[in-house]
This record gives sequence, structure tokens and C-alpha cells, in this order.
Amino acid sequence: MQQIFGFPVFIKNIDKKLYNKKQIIKDIEYNYKKDKNRNAWDKNTNHQSDLHHGYNDWNNENFKKINFDKLINVYKNVFTEFFKQLKLNKDIRFKFEIVNYTCLTSSQHMKSHSHADCDFSSIHYIKFDETIHTSTLFENDNNFANFSEFIRPNLKNILNKNDILNSWYYKSFRLNMKEDDICITPGIISHSITKQLKTNKKRISIVTNITLE
Repeated sequence: MQQIFGFPVFIKNIDKKLYNKKQIIKDIEYNYKKDKNRNAWDKNTNHQSDLHHGYNDWNNENFKKINFDKLINVYKNVFTEFFKQLKLNKDIRFKFEIVNYTCLTSSQHMKSHSHADCDFSSIHYIKFDETIHTSTLFENDNNFANFSEFIRPNLKNILNKNDILNSWYYKSFRLNMKEDDICITPGIISHSITKQLKTNKKRISIVTNITLE
């Protein structure tokens, strides 16, 4: 458990042998090949994203339905471990749902958004080359973040900008993620996927919303 902008963030590496990782990647890449711009989320907006993802389009018969069944128990154990580390007043129950997968390559991106309809959300990087791809960019919505570098410019040279504990000072922050890592954050934190470098290597993640009951 760590903190980003003062919010809790939990990072764990998931054993790829616990679920059908290769098949999930194969099916997602098949879907991507059919339409690299599958985007039923913000396609008709002025500032639309450029990527392939499944949100709002799960029942589209033109694409393979991804079988996430083996991931459900894996995620349940991870989320249970996460909640044990939070300072909760009582034992809780939670529900969760895999709400999206994302797949993108050269120059593709996903615009800023949040998951305000849930308590926490997770991002599972199932195909991710940290030497090529960029991890999710989290945005500091605290008002002072827009002025901190002007009010206290000297701190910029003092704080280690790569240390997550110093993220409160900056407008945005990236977690140091590796393939098979999953991160859990409050759903209200705005985040985006910035344009990827020119590469044919696909960046694939699975997104889950978690709600306390």
C-alpha cells in the first residue's frame, strides 16, 4: 500500500499461471485486428480517444467475447488483500465487475476520465513493455497542484519526482508498472493513457470497478 496525491494505491504482481493469460491476449489481439479504433465510449465527441476497447460494446457480435472467468477468483483474492490493508471500521463485503479492456499501439491514446460510479478501480497490465509503453497517467485534482511549482518552485529541485510519496506536489504522476502488475486506486482519480511511442507492440490492460457493500 502506498499513496498517490494522498490517496491510497495498492500494487501487486499477479502470477500469470493463475489464469488463461495467453488466450485472453490472443482474443483481444484478434479483436484489435478487426478494428483498431473500436470505441463506443467517446467516438462522437470533439476530443475523442484513439484506441481499441470494449467499454459500452460488450455485446457486439462482430468481436470475440473475452473469457475472463478464470480471472474472477484471482481478482477476488487481490481485492480482499487490498481491503485488509485499509483502515476500515468494520468487516465489509464488496462486489466487482470487469468493465473494460484496452488495446493500443503506435500514437494511440485514451483521454482523461474517472470511474466516479464506483469506490475503487483497478488496472491490470497483461501485456506491457515498460521500455516502450507508458503506464497510466494519474492527474492530481487537488487545486494547489496547479500552483505548487509557482508558489514553491525550489521544491522542484529538492523533491525526488520519481518517488510516489512526492506525487502531491505535481500535476500528474505515473506509477512504475511492469507487465502482470495490477494497481488499485479510488475511482475518483482522473487518469488517461497518453500517446504511445511508435511501435507495433500492443499495450493491453484490463479494468475493473470495485464497490463496497
